[in-house]
Amino acid sequence: MAWDTVGDVTQQLDAEQLARRLEEVYPEVRIGPPMRRLSSGASRETWRGETTEGDGFIVQLQRGANEGLDTDEASLLRAAAEVGVPVPKVMADGADDPVLGTYMVTGALPGTEDPRAILDGHGVPPAGAVLDDLARALAAVHEIDVDASGLQPADQLVLLRHLHDAFGQPHPIFELAFRRLEATRPASGKTTVVHGDFRMGNLLVDETGLTGVLDWELAHLGDPASDLGWLCVRAWRFHRPDRPAAGLGSRAALLDAYARASGRQITPEVLAWWELLATLRWGIITVQQAFAHLGGSVQSLEHAVIGRRTAEVEWDLLELLAGPDPGAPPRPEAPPARSGHDRPTAIELLEAARAALGDDVLPHLDGRAKFQTRVAMRALGIVARELEHAPADALVRAEALATLGADDEADAAARARAGDYDTHEPEALAAMRELVRCKLAAANPRHLQPIPTGQETIA
Repeated sequence: MAWDTVGDVTQQLDAEQLARRLEEVYPEVRIGPPMRRLSSGASRETWRGETTEGDGFIVQLQRGANEGLDTDEASLLRAAAEVGVPVPKVMADGADDPVLGTYMVTGALPGTEDPRAILDGHGVPPAGAVLDDLARALAAVHEIDVDASGLQPADQLVLLRHLHDAFGQPHPIFELAFRRLEATRPASGKTTVVHGDFRMGNLLVDETGLTGVLDWELAHLGDPASDLGWLCVRAWRFHRPDRPAAGLGSRAALLDAYARASGRQITPEVLAWWELLATLRWGIITVQQAFAHLGGSVQSLEHAVIGRRTAEVEWDLLELLAGPDPGAPPRPEAPPARSGHDRPTAIELLEAARAALGDDVLPHLDGRAKFQTRVAMRALGIVARELEHAPADALVRAEALATLGADDEADAAARARAGDYDTHEPEALAAMRELVRCKLAAANPRHLQPIPTGQETIA
């Protein structure tokens, strides 16, 4: 089983080509206004359209084929509907189409998937009520008939290790997380259907509550607690990191709501293990998506920038393994780099480009063009901050690696995997925190801001 896809057989389609082919494979409908590509979809393309009668529909086009388990998403949606999970109605689906590749057409559901609107309570019920809805939906997901699902079991920890090793990228903190997970693995719970990507961004909510659970491509058989752990990953809390359960509430509230809905009691310790694994999983996915771009299978600026989000996940793993950041030590003074070029400097040129995009281009765009421009601005910002901090970062990195007794991060990762830091893990984690701090100060300095005190952060 893979947690992302490779290939890009569909990205050259435009709205007219897509509509024409859909009318050929699904002749029961005639497509009305031009179709619109949605901004989401790192592993697939998602389009929205309307029939000539004004009925909305969604088209999802797979980028390549899943490695490992093949998920029959259309069949899963039908099975989910039978047990009461709010899912869109499947109108058409197919595979190996010469134009569409693997595709699925579903009816459009009401509601928003915008995490900011949901977490801020704009046009939706209070956060606690939404969290209750999510728990009920997960309880229903976990009641889908295992034998009829066509899914196979997946040992996520084994799969993650295989995937991480395949890329050969050194991440010492990943290695310490693997060691913690292997040493503290809880007893397996009941095997159920697991959604695999149940989170903000894949859920629709309107004024009545949860209206849709989307994106079942990663479904498999496993421990139901894994879905709850994934829901608690910091990345899916968006701008509400103080509310660990999907940005909506506490972990305790999630466990209580799920127990009421399912009759299953999941302990905080089991949830903590699955949250640690889920956070590590997201980190490895960020590496995977970066290499999909770097390897040429998906030419995507979004994938490229996601590769720099790995530093965010390393920071989150540090929070789970070692607790909150005690604060940055004073940075060493370093002489500014001398390029030999005239003004404006490289940093000044990058900032000018970002300003031009933000002030002169972005206000005139919408849809995917606006989204892509924001991604481009973020990429330029990362490069500018990396250049600005490079001299001081070199000194910090040298000191941290000396503490770890390592020549570079690859050496530190190998030592962590071998258990060299087990007897002095706090010191190793502190040194690794400074390595990540340097990366994160360039990739996303806002992620370094502490979660407000007095609110739940880890437990």
